[in-house]
Amino acid sequence: MRKAVIALSILAATLTSLGARAQPAVMAQASGRPVLTVEGNGRAEAKPDQARLSASVSGKAATLEAAVEASQNVATRAEALLQSLKGEGLEVERSNFSLAESRPPYPVPGAPQAAPPTPSYTATTTYSLKIGKLDRLNAVIGKLAASGLVEMHAVSFSLLDERNVLDEARRKAVADAGHQAQTLADAAGVRLDEIVTISNTRATPRSFAAAGMAAPQSVEIVPPDTLGFDASVVMSWHISSRP
Repeated sequence: MRKAVIALSILAATLTSLGARAQPAVMAQASGRPVLTVEGNGRAEAKPDQARLSASVSGKAATLEAAVEASQNVATRAEALLQSLKGEGLEVERSNFSLAESRPPYPVPGAPQAAPPTPSYTATTTYSLKIGKLDRLNAVIGKLAASGLVEMHAVSFSLLDERNVLDEARRKAVADAGHQAQTLADAAGVRLDEIVTISNTRATPRSFAAAGMAAPQSVEIVPPDTLGFDASVVMSWHISSRP
C-alpha cells in the first residue's frame, strides 16, 4: 500500500510539470482505480480534387417589379452560359434569389428643398458552383468573367470524398493520445492499463479559400498542393503502480 501511495504521489507531481501541452487529468473512478485522461491530436493531408465558386447576377431598378424583371433577364442568359460549361466540369449545386431595397439619405434639415429621395431595388441570384476538373478551373472562371453577366466572389478547394483522409487523421489522434499517456505513465513510474473511454472525437477539414477575385480575368488561381484535415480525441486509461 505504501508503494502505491508513493507512486501516485510521484504521478501527480509529474503530471503537473508535463501537463502544459496535453493537459492530462488523473481522477479516481467509483471503483477507486485512478484514471489518466489525455487529448490526442492528428493531422492528415490530401490533394484537392474539386473547387467551389460563389457567383451572382443582379438587376437594379427604381421599382421592385423592374428590378426583378432585369434580374431574370440576366439570370436566363447566365444560366445558359453555365449549362454550356458543363462539359468542362462545371456544376450548379444550388441558387438563391434575394431582394434588397436601397434608400438614399434624407436631406440635412435646413438645406434647400429638393425632391424626396427615391429608393432603388436590387434583385440578385446567387449561384453555388462546383468544378470537378481543376485543370479547367481558370478557363471556366475566365469565360464566366468575360461574359460580363456573372460577378465572381470567391473560390475554395475541397475533396469529393473526405472519409479516408479524415480516418487517417483520427488514427493519428489516437496514436498521439496513446504516446502522451505512455510517456506520462513512464515518467511517473506507473503502469498504463486498459482503455476506459474514448470520447469527444472531432474530425474536420481545413478549408482553403483563394484570395478575392477582383480581377479574375488577369489573375491565375493556383490550387493548393494539399489540404489539411484535423482530428482530436479524448482518451482515458486505468493506471496502477508497477510491480
